[in-house]
Amino acid sequence: MDQAQIARELARGNGFHTRMVRPYTWSQFLASGHDVSASTQMDTAEPPLHSLLLAPLFKLLESQWEYKGQQNIFILDRVVACLSVVFLLASMLVIWLTVRKLFDKRIAGWVLVALLFCQPLWDAARSGLPLMTVLFFFSLAFYLFVIGLEKTNDGESCANIALGIGVLGAAMVMTHWMAVWLVLGLVACVALYLRPHVKTPLLAALPLLLAILAWSIHNYSVCGDYMGASKATLLSMLSVSGDTSLLRNFGAASAPLAVNGMLHKIAFNFSSQISNIFGHLGAIVPAALFFISLLHPYKRVETAAFRWALLLVWFCAMLGMTLVGLPERETDDRQLHLLFVPFMAAYGFAFIAVQWARLGVSGMGWLAHNGAAAAVTIISALPMLTTLPQEIELGLYYKNVLTHWPPYKPEGIAKLREFTEPGEVLFTDAPWATAWYADRHSVWLPQEREQFAQMKLIMELHGEIIAGLVMSPLSTKVNGSVGSFFDGDYKDWATESLRGVVLALGVDLSMQNDQLYKETLPLAGRMVNGRIVAEMVFLTDRRRW
Repeated sequence: MDQAQIARELARGNGFHTRMVRPYTWSQFLASGHDVSASTQMDTAEPPLHSLLLAPLFKLLESQWEYKGQQNIFILDRVVACLSVVFLLASMLVIWLTVRKLFDKRIAGWVLVALLFCQPLWDAARSGLPLMTVLFFFSLAFYLFVIGLEKTNDGESCANIALGIGVLGAAMVMTHWMAVWLVLGLVACVALYLRPHVKTPLLAALPLLLAILAWSIHNYSVCGDYMGASKATLLSMLSVSGDTSLLRNFGAASAPLAVNGMLHKIAFNFSSQISNIFGHLGAIVPAALFFISLLHPYKRVETAAFRWALLLVWFCAMLGMTLVGLPERETDDRQLHLLFVPFMAAYGFAFIAVQWARLGVSGMGWLAHNGAAAAVTIISALPMLTTLPQEIELGLYYKNVLTHWPPYKPEGIAKLREFTEPGEVLFTDAPWATAWYADRHSVWLPQEREQFAQMKLIMELHGEIIAGLVMSPLSTKVNGSVGSFFDGDYKDWATESLRGVVLALGVDLSMQNDQLYKETLPLAGRMVNGRIVAEMVFLTDRRRW
């Protein structure tokens, strides 16, 4: 949603202006002497390429920029998801060509069938996250790498191939910051396997360095820090907590370095990935068999070298994910394991084919060559086959009705446009959603109430008005016990978060003296045992409705 709202600003001609404000980046602006307020900030958090790809599509649909909430599904959400699906389908074509080079058409065909029935892959595509764009560039880079292996085997120079891989690597990083770990692995593979061995890694690394340099100069020119908001992610690797607490900190303080806690976090993140590796690999059985297939002696030089290159890049990605963590596991937006599924599955299918052939099965026609591959494909497809009929039925019956609630209710968020003026600013626990659906400048709720007072004072000096607070299910989510709510990420905003929920009990928390905004407007909720529970509310200074 954040990248999409930036793309809409690009389509409007506002450059990389952002309507989602992170307290951490705001403090970066102020620390460098840039006198900015909530509504005048440029983005330094998101990589630019995905927004640049969306912007021309949004420009063609200029009449649809304003989401009026008449339909539960925002038309631009469909555009984002469709672009992601297009990249997925294009990736499948490149993957088929690559696997055909490594093995044959039969293995490439089975890989394609497995991908078409991979539920996690389609879930990632329809989410609209940039992972499928990265998959397309990643697949192209490996396709070029196979060509480079063939050239090296023939004694030819691979300088152009290395440069092409470098350009694709730069495109990956400019789409998703976690792709830096992928590119590090790719550059290492180019250095180890492609000729000439001194020149090629430099050519592969050069486009990435130039791209990062250009974006760093952009960040420094607008906020005074070369890394921008991504600095919080780097700092979070050295601390126990994630980057969310840093990004919500208006003091721009660095995360406290705790060696023991950091080592514990790394060990936990690593063991969590290993224990959930089958789910991370899309529940594709042949992909999980990749690690066993490493023991097989492949006769073709390119096929034998590619497996170790794939393992090296996966190890680099694993290292990055271990440092940052995957709190949402398989659905985390930093989950890169899914990118390796196609090529790992290819080796898994090849291993299965070899073992099946050793059984000497004959007289079964088509099954004599494809029986085992068909069996593991069916097993891998079960998650989709068991849920798809129900999803189709729900999709047809509740067309334009079902949304991702909780935590997002697009038509409820869209109502904020009616109750606020274009120049007013919202503070919320889901600023990406209000910036996207309500098209209003939205500030992430800071960690402390005192920081809110500091930001409010700066906004008043710039003539900006705070319309109120928007509280969603994200701040009321309880992990483990109810007590954790009062010691969690939004502990300073507990009464505001609970105000809509406890209304179902006939209790009005707005009567407390420390409440900032007394008026409460329920934006979304549900009936529980005959009581209306308002799970998303707009807290404001006056009755605007």
